Amino acid sequence: MVTASQTVALARTLPDVAAHADDIAADFYDRLFAARPDLLRDRFNRGEHAQGRQARELARTVVALAEAVIDAAPGSGTSTSARAAATLHPSPHQAGAPTLAGSTAAEITSRLAQRHAALGIRRGDYDVFVGHLREATRASLADRFDAEADDAWTALYRQVTDEVAASVADLYTRADLEPDEEWREAIVTEHRIEAEDVVALTLVSADSEALPGYRAGQFASVQVELADGARQIRQYSLRGGHDEQWRISARVLDGGGFAPDGEVSNHLLREVRVGSVVHVSPPIGSLTIDQLDDAPLLFVSAGIGCTPVLGMLDHLARTDPSRQVTALHFERTPERHAHRAELEALVASMPDATLRVSYTQGSLSALSALAEASIDGPGVYLDPIDLGTVALTPQHRVFLCGPVPFMAIARAALIEHGVEADRVHYFVFGPDDGSVTGIDTGQRG
Repeated sequence: MVTASQTVALARTLPDVAAHADDIAADFYDRLFAARPDLLRDRFNRGEHAQGRQARELARTVVALAEAVIDAAPGSGTSTSARAAATLHPSPHQAGAPTLAGSTAAEITSRLAQRHAALGIRRGDYDVFVGHLREATRASLADRFDAEADDAWTALYRQVTDEVAASVADLYTRADLEPDEEWREAIVTEHRIEAEDVVALTLVSADSEALPGYRAGQFASVQVELADGARQIRQYSLRGGHDEQWRISARVLDGGGFAPDGEVSNHLLREVRVGSVVHVSPPIGSLTIDQLDDAPLLFVSAGIGCTPVLGMLDHLARTDPSRQVTALHFERTPERHAHRAELEALVASMPDATLRVSYTQGSLSALSALAEASIDGPGVYLDPIDLGTVALTPQHRVFLCGPVPFMAIARAALIEHGVEADRVHYFVFGPDDGSVTGIDTGQRG
């Protein structure tokens, strides 16, 4: 644990670290992947690294963790300066952008643990992380990084990685897995184009032991071997169904010349076929509904963010069909709307459920035609996130699923509308670096 004297040293040096956080993070990844190229090849998302998203999120995370530890210290009088340090030196991508970054150390480490479990990070990897992060911090701060600062920041990095490693081990234990046994082989039994840029897959176990069950809203990692031998990993929500099959969908990412095309999503579209074998992780994720109260629910999703909502609606339709549910879904065009029929059928099966769909691009004639056939009639509309159309109550629980910028904007609108922040639930699959880009889909290639 970070001691009281180390907390003082953190507060003293946080302004310098915040000012150089982007450089520290970039240097850390340079050092890490130079020493361990296998981590970039077979664990981390190469597309995210190429765009600098991982480094930008790490920069934000380091500052947020230090803030959280300083603020939580008994009798701390340094929280104001700590907050100021983080806001005086925002990165260009951070400044003014809505963010979903966790505000407490526990929230941050929980999210890191889920993501590391999804990547198959080993306990021994954390020693490597701490060493390179310490060296990157020391190199950036130079003579301002004295012995006390070195000791304090190393203690912080060690505390966080120990907590994350313990949480990852717990996730594996609950999945009844031994170390190095987290990946299973699965066979593709269905491969279809679901929308103009979405491929839907059904998976079953490749051996006699069925794929594990999962809680509604969870996701799993899929690992595929690419043409260059890299074994890249991506995360996909489990869409629902009570049998032993897993159903996932991937939006095929086109970088449009501004970013790399999605390596894994394009591989799933063009190379994977019925009978292909992929590797899958155990189900992971805390964005679930099965252990919450019986409050009315609002699902707000965009793009491929419909898939975790489908999993949760499927669970509700089978176990609690009388639950009061409102689903708002946003998509660019009707042609890009994946699983529309499945979404409408699930909502139609629940007597107190309603669905509203909004398309942000597309012709009015196409939208009008769809509105005639929609179970919600005029509910197909072009307006932005308009919470005035929803009868929100203080009892509502809200689930956000979609791109980071969309969820950040929706969360801010909900809180402004009077929803308590702790009743708004979400999970960020990729780095939450605060950027708002035109091609951001919330799914990382």
